[in-house]
Order: sequence, then C-alpha cells, then structure tokens
Amino acid sequence: MRRLAEAVSVTAPLVLAAAALAACADGGPQRVSESGFGAFEVSLAVQPHRIAVAWYDTRDGNAEIYVRLLDGQGRPTGAEHRLTDDPEDSYEVDIDPLGDGYAVAWYDKDAAGVLGAKLGVWLPDLGFAWRIDLSPPERASRNPVVAVASDRIFCAWIEQDGDGGERVLASWWDADGRGRGAPVELEPAGPTTWNLNAALADDGRAYVVFDAAVETAREELYLVSLDGAESTRVRLTEDDGRASKYPDLALSGQRAALTWFDMRDGNREVYLFVGKLDELAAGIEPHARRISHTPGESIGAYVAWNGERIGLAWSDQLDGPHDVVFQSFDENGAALGESERITATAARSSIPAIRPWRSGFAIAWNEVERGAGGVHGPDARSEVDLFLRP
Repeated sequence: MRRLAEAVSVTAPLVLAAAALAACADGGPQRVSESGFGAFEVSLAVQPHRIAVAWYDTRDGNAEIYVRLLDGQGRPTGAEHRLTDDPEDSYEVDIDPLGDGYAVAWYDKDAAGVLGAKLGVWLPDLGFAWRIDLSPPERASRNPVVAVASDRIFCAWIEQDGDGGERVLASWWDADGRGRGAPVELEPAGPTTWNLNAALADDGRAYVVFDAAVETAREELYLVSLDGAESTRVRLTEDDGRASKYPDLALSGQRAALTWFDMRDGNREVYLFVGKLDELAAGIEPHARRISHTPGESIGAYVAWNGERIGLAWSDQLDGPHDVVFQSFDENGAALGESERITATAARSSIPAIRPWRSGFAIAWNEVERGAGGVHGPDARSEVDLFLRP
C-alpha cells in the first residue's frame, strides 16, 4: 500500500472566497448561546422545520448541557433549554433528531472524577421522556456518540474494563428506551482515544470511527462495522509513527466520506477520503488527499453529505487564533471551489459541527475569547455561533 503522502492531490492555498465575504456581509455567523461565561463542544441536529444546537455550558457554576432551537434562517425560536441539573459536570453532548424530539448522549463527571456516560430522549415541550446510564456504576464510561435510524437509536461509548483498560461498546434502543440486546464490545480504546463518531448505513449496519494507540507507535484510525451482534474492525491508517487523530465519517448510500487530521507531513493537516463504502475495508491511504496547506495547525475536521455534495469544515490557524474554514466537494472528492474562511475574529473559533441544511450546510462552533490564563483559563469566555452556508 502506498503512503498517503505519495498519493495526495495538492489543492489551491486557502483563500478568503468572495462568496463567504458576501454571506458574512449579509449577517454572517449568528450568536446562538447566551452564556456570558463558557459555552463549549457543539453538537448540531437538523429537521425540516428547525435546527437544534447543543453544547455544555459553565454559566451555572458547573458544566451543564444546553440546547437551543432555531428556525430555518438560524434565528432562535425561544430561550435556551437547560437539559441537565445535577451536582455532576456534564460534558460533550451529542444529539440526533428523533421524531419531534432528539436522542441525546453525554457524560457526567462527579466530584471524585468518575465519568459516567448517559443516553436519553428529550422532547422540547416535555423534557426527557427517559434517560439511562450506559454503564454500571463500577465501570467508568465516557464520550458517547448517538445516531438515529427511523425509530431506532444507536449509541457507542468508551467504558473501562475489569483490568483497568478501556474498550468501545455499542448497542441499540427503541424510541421508548427499551434496549434491543446487550451491548456489543467492539474494540479496545486507549487513554488518548478522546472521541468517537458514528454513521448508519442504509442496510442497517452501524459504523464507528475513532483513533487509538493500543497496537501502534502513535494514534491511528480504526473503523468498526456492527451488523447485529457481529462486529468487524479495520485499521484505516498505517503504523507510521505519526499521529492520525479524530476521524469523522459520513455516508450517502454506498458512498463514504471520512476526514481526520494527521501529523505525517510534520504539521497537523486535514485529510479527506471519498469513495465507496466497501473500499474502506482496504484502507483509506491510497485514495485520501491532503486538504489543508497552511503554516499553522489544521484540526477538528467534520464532514457531511447533502445529495451529491460534500461539506467539510475544520479549525485552521491562519494568521492568529483558529478560524473556521469550509470547503465543498463533489461525490468523487473533487473540490467544487476554494477553501472559504468563515470566521475572522480575535477569538478562537473551535471545532465545528456540520450538517446538511436545505441546499447547503449548517455549521456551528464556539468562539473562545482568551483571558489572562489563555483560551483554557478560568477567565476565558466562550459562546456558540451558527453559520448557514448555501
């Protein structure tokens, strides 16, 4: 198998496209949260009549999960909804539409530092219809990801095993909260496996992507497919001693788009694979291409399909703090235009979420204003923004 660096297709340098400038002149990014303190780690869900944006928020003295509902123009239709209200900190929410409500997954952290992954169904007018712990109390768990197929809910998460290691588990639920079988153990995870992403195929299979360094020198990418209780694992990237991190997968029929950032060229750069779903089993490196070509780090890439068009969004360090960048591709992975800089602020625009919206894409992220202690200091402030890209 050829190394990715030998097969990449070099794209044009990043530019501030006129289309993006025009969109921003008409309003550009819109503020979603009203934290006044800290709103982080955005998740995004779309329905025909509305957009939902979720995040964790520290305005209440500890981290809690919030959601805000928006209309088709990205305008709030009401106040923010606080979903959690307990002594534990609640982090890294993931949401997906389920009828008129949402499947919601997150994890809590108690005063002793023990993590516990949660899953529930939340209805805007009624609150939680149900919510459960994904793991027993004696097994710490974290970083759940959720996806909905019709009236079935798929969830994958990371759980400690009995020997002090960690593993990726997955299971299905009905919309009313009834489990559809015992959780299936997919693969070992590692202490640097910080997130999972999932996609559901038309044939009912679930796919989970993540990175781990349990059998390689550095983190490499893995894909696990789950068909009933049978799972199959593929390592997607070679053990080259350079970290491959944070994959995201989107499916459209038998086509797949997978993005991540990689250190193989000496800098954190965004890569993209587009091809047939069954080609993933052969590894992605011969057909992947490097997307970003900037001096600063390019991280946090996420991908979505809208018909035959692919939208890719990531955070790029251009000429100061990170900004959100967008680029679109056709169904074969050919660029449909140059990269567009969505933000150009003094704040750090962090890790976007992207979903198809009408003829284009909805993109959400958090804007972090550094304090005396930097962007991670206690006096830093952050809010969530949304941009609708035609």
